Amino acid sequence: MGCSVSLPVRKTRKDLVPSKNINNNEEVSTSSSGQRSMRCREKTTPRNWVNIVKSTQGGGASRSRSAKSKEESTKLYVDTEFPAQDSSIFKNKPMTKQVVWKRPAEIRPNPVLISDGTSRHDMKQGELNNCWFLSTLSAIAEKPELISKIIPSDNTFGTPYYDGKFHCRFWQFGKWVDVYIDDLLPTVNDDILFAHSSDPDEFWVSLVEKAYAKLNKSYEALEYGFEADAFTDLTGGLAEWYNPAELKEHDFYLIRAAYQCGAVIGCLSVDKEDRDEREKRGMVSNHSYVITAVEEIPYKSGTTKLIRVRNPWGDTEWNGAWCDGGDEWDHVTNDVKDQLEILSRDDGEFWMNYDDFRREYCNMIVCNLSPDFDHDGISDRAEYQMSFRGSWKKGLNAGGWLECDSFYQNPQYLITLHTDVMVQRRFNGRLPLIISLLQVYRRHEKLDGVGLYAVGFEIFQLYSKPTGALGKSFFDTNDPLMPENEETYAEYRETSGRFFLDPGQYILVPTTQLPKFERDYLMRVFSVCKMECIPIANCLPWTH
Repeated sequence: MGCSVSLPVRKTRKDLVPSKNINNNEEVSTSSSGQRSMRCREKTTPRNWVNIVKSTQGGGASRSRSAKSKEESTKLYVDTEFPAQDSSIFKNKPMTKQVVWKRPAEIRPNPVLISDGTSRHDMKQGELNNCWFLSTLSAIAEKPELISKIIPSDNTFGTPYYDGKFHCRFWQFGKWVDVYIDDLLPTVNDDILFAHSSDPDEFWVSLVEKAYAKLNKSYEALEYGFEADAFTDLTGGLAEWYNPAELKEHDFYLIRAAYQCGAVIGCLSVDKEDRDEREKRGMVSNHSYVITAVEEIPYKSGTTKLIRVRNPWGDTEWNGAWCDGGDEWDHVTNDVKDQLEILSRDDGEFWMNYDDFRREYCNMIVCNLSPDFDHDGISDRAEYQMSFRGSWKKGLNAGGWLECDSFYQNPQYLITLHTDVMVQRRFNGRLPLIISLLQVYRRHEKLDGVGLYAVGFEIFQLYSKPTGALGKSFFDTNDPLMPENEETYAEYRETSGRFFLDPGQYILVPTTQLPKFERDYLMRVFSVCKMECIPIANCLPWTH
C-alpha cells in the first residue's frame, strides 16, 4: 500500500449554481537560537553541481568518531526545540523499536552532505509513509536552482568550521522560512530509520527530511499527504491538478513541454478494487510517483509516446509494456536507447507508454514557478502578482459557499483588469487570470484532530463600480463565472482556478464551504496584463 492521502470526492461548481457560458522575498527565521528532440532532461543537466557542494566536500572530510575528542563533541550544536527524543518522532503512537540518535560521523567514517551533486536517484524512503514528500524532493534534486534555495550555501558540513547545525529553507504561505536543526538522526542498529541517500556516505536527504519534520513538529506529521503540498513547500510555485483519465492524445505534448521547461510533475497511482491485479503489474496502490522524462520515439513504422516515472522507494517497478527489459525495446535502435539512457536495474525508475500512464494514475500534479496562462505546458511570465493574507472569523465573515444565505458576509476583493491589445490578441480577445487560495493549515494539526476544510472562491463580473460591500441581493441575482479547469470545493490545502475574462471589474470572494469555520488564508492573483486587486469588504487580518 502506498503512503499518499486518498483523494476526497469533489463537488463541481456546475453542480452548485447555474453558470454563464463565459470563456473564460521576504524571509522568516524559525531558528532555535518539428522533429522532436529525444534528449532526456538529465542528459543536459546531469547530477547537479551546485555551489553548496563546494562547501560540503572541501577542506577535509567530517571527522570520524574515533578522531573526535569528548571536548570537541560537546561543542556540537544541540537543538532543544526539536530534541533527539521519541517525542520528535511520534506524538500519538508508541515507538516499537529502540532508537538511538546519532550524528553522521557516528554512522559513517567519512560522511558528506552532498556527494557528486544531488540526483533523483539519491532518494531512498525509510520507515515513514511520506512518499508524497520524497517523490517531490527527488524531482527537485534535478534542479540546482531549487536545491540551492532549499539548502543554502552557508552550510558548513564537511568543513573545519562545522558545528553540527544544518540550515534548510521551505516556502510557507508566502514566505521562505529558515529552519535550523542539529544533525542527530534516529537510527536502529546503526541504520538511519527514515529517508536516506542511496550513497551511505551522503546525508542531505536525511537532514532535509528532518528539517521538514521540525517545521511540522514531528516525523509522524509527515505521514500521508499530497504531492501538491510538497511541491508548493519546496518551490513556492503554483501546483495544479489534472486527471490523467481525461487527458487527450495531444495533451502528451503539453506534459512534455511543461517538463522540458522546468515544471516538476508528480502523479498518484489509482487506489481501486483491483489492487491485487495492479500489484502484479508492479504498481503500488495510492502511492506518489514523480515524472522524470517525457519522450516520443521512433517505433517500428511510426512513433510511440513514453513517460518515465520514479517510485521513491527506489525499487518496485512497473512490469508491463516498456518496462525494464521489456520486449518493446527490441524494436528500438541502440542510438535511441543510449539517448534515453536505458538501463535494466531495480532502482524504482521505469518507462511506460502514454496510454498505460493515463490508466494507472488517477491524478497528475504540475507545479510551475510561474503560471502557465495559455495552458500550452510552458510557464509564462506573470507581470502582475498580488498576495493577500486574510482570515475567516465566525460571526464576522465566515459566510460559507454560494448555497449559504450568509455568503455575502465573506471577504470581498475588487479586481480591475485593464485593456491590453497585445495580450488580448494572444488570448482570443480575453485576458487570462489565475487565482490560488491556500488555507493556512499546518500538518501537525491533524495529530490534534484538526482537519482540512473544503475551501474555494467565486468571481463575479461587475457592470458598474461598487460603492462598498455587495449585499445578499447582488449574489442572489448574479451567477459566478466558471473557471476553465472547473475547480471545485474539496479538502485540499490549495485550490486554484484559471479564467479568461473581458477587461473590466470583478468581485472575488474566497470562502470555506461550510459557514462559521475559522481559518487564515493566503490568496494569490496572477495576471499577464495590468491589474489591480484591493480588499473592499469583510477582509480581516491573519490571526497568526
